[in-house]
Amino acid sequence: MAVSEKKLHEKLAEVFIDAIKKANADDAYSLSDMYVCVKYDDLSLLIYDDTEQLLLSTTIDEWDELKETCDNFEETVIDTLKAVLGSKLMREELESLEFVGPFSVILIDEDFEQICELVTVDHDNIVLEDNFFEKIDKELDDFFEQLMSDVK
Repeated sequence: MAVSEKKLHEKLAEVFIDAIKKANADDAYSLSDMYVCVKYDDLSLLIYDDTEQLLLSTTIDEWDELKETCDNFEETVIDTLKAVLGSKLMREELESLEFVGPFSVILIDEDFEQICELVTVDHDNIVLEDNFFEKIDKELDDFFEQLMSDVK
């Protein structure tokens, strides 16, 4: 991992940890989801609770270099957010959060329309978005083909 990429991951983890601490500080409710909005033009990151109340807003200056070097900046941001939220540190932080399970961190646009699910946490499991069913379907097809090759 390059130094600038490491700084970006650390900065994003710090931002999410701050949002989690803010959400944990309010005992009045339990979260069921957390929403993340990225404004690509001004490189800002906004994190909302499940009542659409702003938990945290910040500018991620480390995205500036990434924006200049990437072909598909938006896809790179999504992949980076997934990587950060899937890290061991963030798994521990997310599990410390008082939530109504399963808990999801969802990327949204400025109109609160869902773009994708970044991570889902169930008290004992963390599920990163994955093409699980596509992979398992292919593995089952391959297995069946090998199994039936003896019959032919």
